[in-house]
Amino acid sequence: MNKTKKLTLSALFGAMIFVTTLFVQIPSPLGMGYAHIGDAFIYLAACVLPCHYAIFASAVGACLADAIVFPAYIIPTLIIKSLLVLAFSDKGEKIITPRNITAAILGGVIGVVGYFVAEWIMYASMYTALANVVFTIAQPIVSFVVYLVVGYGLDKVNFKKRFLR
Repeated sequence: MNKTKKLTLSALFGAMIFVTTLFVQIPSPLGMGYAHIGDAFIYLAACVLPCHYAIFASAVGACLADAIVFPAYIIPTLIIKSLLVLAFSDKGEKIITPRNITAAILGGVIGVVGYFVAEWIMYASMYTALANVVFTIAQPIVSFVVYLVVGYGLDKVNFKKRFLR
């Protein structure tokens, strides 16, 4: 894949992450954030793009959404969403692989633990952060399911082989 295609895909994934984070969300009952499916597109970006391009797309898309809705989360989001992509692999012809499924599960754990720590620091209360964990767990579960469905569909049409060469 040439550099122009990588940059274009990075921008497209950044936009998809932004839109699915900002507009497809379920507010937390505690008023401290929201669940969204943006992480599914972070996982997909990490399966399609080289690592540093996927980090850029995920950080830009997620942080822009936070800048509009919850600016206090920009720094934690930058760190956490960048970490989500590290275990994925863009190698091979498939998106849904055992390694990438494991990476998506690990990404969910990183997100839940990362936001727990961030909220503990931000709200100066472990109990407030812990109360939000129950709701925070819904996000990676929903994102995982969306990732599997979309990734499986892309694999069925040989997306990586047909469009990324």
